[in-house]
Order: sequence, then structure tokens, then C-alpha cells
Amino acid sequence: MNETKTAYFRKAHRKDKPLILLNIWDVASAEELTRKKINLIPTGSYAMSDYYGYQDGENMPFDELLDYIKQMDAKTNYITADIESGYAANTADLAKNIEALIDSGVIGINIEDRQPNTETLYSIEEQNERLLCIKQTCNTMKKDLFINIRTDTYFVGDVTANNQDEQVLNQTIARIKAYEKTGIDGIFIPGLKNQEHLQQIAAQTNLPINIMLDIQKDSISDYLHTGISRISFGPSTYMLYNESENNDLDEFYTSLLADLAQYEKQERIELFRIK
Repeated sequence: MNETKTAYFRKAHRKDKPLILLNIWDVASAEELTRKKINLIPTGSYAMSDYYGYQDGENMPFDELLDYIKQMDAKTNYITADIESGYAANTADLAKNIEALIDSGVIGINIEDRQPNTETLYSIEEQNERLLCIKQTCNTMKKDLFINIRTDTYFVGDVTANNQDEQVLNQTIARIKAYEKTGIDGIFIPGLKNQEHLQQIAAQTNLPINIMLDIQKDSISDYLHTGISRISFGPSTYMLYNESENNDLDEFYTSLLADLAQYEKQERIELFRIK
């Protein structure tokens, strides 16, 4: 393969065949995905924090998160790291964290525009400064990184009310238009379930759109024609595993992938199986 792993991953974001991310919660769940020939390993902050005994919200030490990532075989796998708000009080610390993540072998990150452990979003200007810092770090290192920006416009306050609020829609579009000028790769909008809003957002940006669904409550087919390119399941995969009477990871993922098989067979989704 002549292109980089990150470039290959970037091309996998398609509106006609959205990429499916089965968020992992520990090293063992990552290894089981690999055994199932799925080489996309997306970490999830809530699930990993909970599994390893921490509250979500950057309470797991960054070095500990990094250590787990290093155990997930970055040479074989395509690892995307959920780094919440960046584990950084300033851009200097953010740059150091990005350097460490790139050195660990990750090919992508998710970073949100919510200030840690608050219901307050960074201003557009503050977030853009952070995004430009990430881009500059990549350029300095001469490394490619898929930068997926999570905006929490729908995810703070009353999520149900937000999904019916045109002002929230307009705020989201404004943030996306500002963020895309920094050269990011994707936009992640957790909490957004309104299909009309999704279609309007997709019409306003060329960035691949990532939404988060509940693996038990939501139907993938309801969202395949809304203009999205990527579906995450967040902590719902971890919760489903915890609710299972059988904690055998092999059986859990076998059952989970069987539920997705119809979509994969019809080529309506991409599970990122590396041949």
C-alpha cells in the first residue's frame, strides 16, 4: 500500500457506505475485534474510564490512556483515540499530547469543543486555536492524523429539545464552517438524531459527518441516507456487553457482527475489514 494508513482511513468515509465504529473499552475488547478481522480500533472515553475505574471527564490519567493504546497493536490496527477535550490546559500541553499520540501509532483522534467537566463550550475562536495547534504539531512532525472534531451543541442541556431547535442547528452549522477552515478531517455531532437537521448540515459541509447511535435502541437504516459518513456507538456497546449474561468476548462480538451482517452483505456499511 503506497498511501499512508491515515490516508486509507480517510478514504473510507463515504456517504453511500458509512463507516461503522465499534468503540472498545479495554485492551481485551480491542484484541477481540482484531481476531474478528476488524482492524479499526476506536477507543471510547466513557467506556474506558468506567472499565478502568474512573469517572468520565479526563479523570483517567493521560499517560495511562496512552499505555493502553500502546498495547492495542498499532502496527496492525487503525487506532482512533478519544481524547475528550485534549487533556490540556493550554496549547503547549495539547501539542505534547498530540506528539505522544502520534508516536504511539494512532491514526486518528476525536477531540471535543466542550470544556472539561462543564456544560460550557469553548468559543469558536478558542477551539480554532486548539485545532490549529494540532495541525501545526502534525506539520512539524511531518505526520498525518485524522482529526475528528466533536461539537457538543446538541449534547449539552436538553438533548431532546435541542433536536427540535433551529437555533441549535444554526449554531452547529456556524461552528462547522469555522472549524473546517482549520483543515480538520471530520465533524462528530453526538446527541443529534433529527434526520432533517442531519440532511441540512450535510448540505452545508464537505466534511464527513459522524453521529453516535445507541446499538440497542437505534436502527442504522434510519440514518444511512441522511448524508453521514460515519456511525459510532459510543458507550452503548460496552453497556450491552455488561448487560449480557455471558461475558465471553468471542461470543459477544460474534453475535454483534451477526446483527450487522445484513448491512455489510448489502454493502450499505463499512466495517473496515482489512483483507
